[in-house]
Amino acid sequence: MLPDSYTLMRRAAVAAAEWLNARQERSAAVYVGPGNNGGDGWLIAGLLREMGWNVTLHAAGDPKTADASRAKADAERGGRFAQPTGTEALIVDALLGTGSTGAPRGLIADALRHVRETRRADAAVIAIDIPSALDASTGEDFGALPADHTVTFGSVKRGQLLRRELVGELHVLDIGLIDAPSQPAIVCAPDVHWWVPRFAPDTWKGTRGRLAIVGGGAGMAGAAVIAARGAHASGVGMVRADVASESALALQIATPFATVHSWRMNDWNRIDTAWPHAMVIGPGLDGSDATLRERVLSLLYAFAGPVVLDAGALTAFHHVAQPDAEDIADADDDHLEALRHALRGRDALLTPHVGEFRGLVVARASSNSSNETTISRFEAPSTLAKALNATILLKGVPTIIAAPDGEILVSATGNPALAMGGTGDLLSGIAGALFAQGVSALHAGAAAAWVHGTAAERACEKHGGWRGVTMELLLHEVTNVWPRLDAHISRAPHAVLDLPAVPTR
Repeated sequence: MLPDSYTLMRRAAVAAAEWLNARQERSAAVYVGPGNNGGDGWLIAGLLREMGWNVTLHAAGDPKTADASRAKADAERGGRFAQPTGTEALIVDALLGTGSTGAPRGLIADALRHVRETRRADAAVIAIDIPSALDASTGEDFGALPADHTVTFGSVKRGQLLRRELVGELHVLDIGLIDAPSQPAIVCAPDVHWWVPRFAPDTWKGTRGRLAIVGGGAGMAGAAVIAARGAHASGVGMVRADVASESALALQIATPFATVHSWRMNDWNRIDTAWPHAMVIGPGLDGSDATLRERVLSLLYAFAGPVVLDAGALTAFHHVAQPDAEDIADADDDHLEALRHALRGRDALLTPHVGEFRGLVVARASSNSSNETTISRFEAPSTLAKALNATILLKGVPTIIAAPDGEILVSATGNPALAMGGTGDLLSGIAGALFAQGVSALHAGAAAAWVHGTAAERACEKHGGWRGVTMELLLHEVTNVWPRLDAHISRAPHAVLDLPAVPTR
């Protein structure tokens, strides 16, 4: 049985105040709204003052709920608060909470304006639950006050994941709540630790998994190289690259640990489907090639094992435009039905970015088809997963991994360092390695996304920003992420989940 609402409010305030008290600053301007988020702010202000802080407070109206009124009364037992002066080291934003939608009005809008006009330039902004004027469900920005840190309670909200540049560093504090079913299940280090298989000391290369990578068309050897190196960095035992004859020499030079087989004249009949435990199909393939779709289908019928489809193997199944098709339900399903039939219910992982995803499910691509806001990042992958009876990994921050049975996992790691050519090939190589070792499609995709994003975060941290982070740096950090998993296993997934801010430079 959950505690009463005021007890939960006080738990949240105590957790936030203790988190704040661990910081070096000892002065704060607290901005409170009339709702329960404002009630949190009143209690935080009172607790910080009891801890010896210099606390000022700006109230955007009188409390409108019983809990907020009680919180104000409790906070003012130590006396009323002075108005903010603009000299405070911290700004605590408790104006609007997760239930707020639309643009702020009246006293709330005035308070946000007051913060922007009076705060000192180096004052850090701490949002309570969510930055005011950011929609917690959709991530829509209605003039939000960007936060350096957001302290939230119990679980991560969708809007927090969609607008990390406004949320700053995200800190999820445990106050004894049970996660609501509608909230995303966030992938954390302990999850990855338990999903990844362990190997005995007498393990040999065959038992660590054999992965075939089919790709590397003429002029696109690099994609297959990166996928192979990502798999190698993730512990696979053996890698074979099946590439165009023009790319074979490049693969042999760049990936000496892999064997290389070549195909000529787009003929894949000689690809050995008996050898690999899993396949990655697509890195460095031209999806506009009229024959590629049939070649992919034939290969899927010849190979019955786990498969990752990426890049060209996805664009080969883009829909032919129909005059009145505007959504998933209206699209011509011939190509998807052919793919579903060829997959035959096996463990399959498709790893599209937003543009590739739209090409699969929307017949008429609009001029803004690469814009993430044109699809529902959380719901749409599940729809496609059920249609194909395969797991869908929609790349981006956050990354959504949806299984055909309806289970959804979310990886919140990553940053702009991943927004460059080749990072998708790296992801497919990591996932392929796990596939070859027997990890399920859902968990292989989720673990790969987490490792991929964590490597980018570590690369940026070491490099001082995302500009200048190269594929070599990302690959190096992938090799470093794996051995550090054990150090994270004591962290409970939804208790204290610290997500770094997305770097903007």
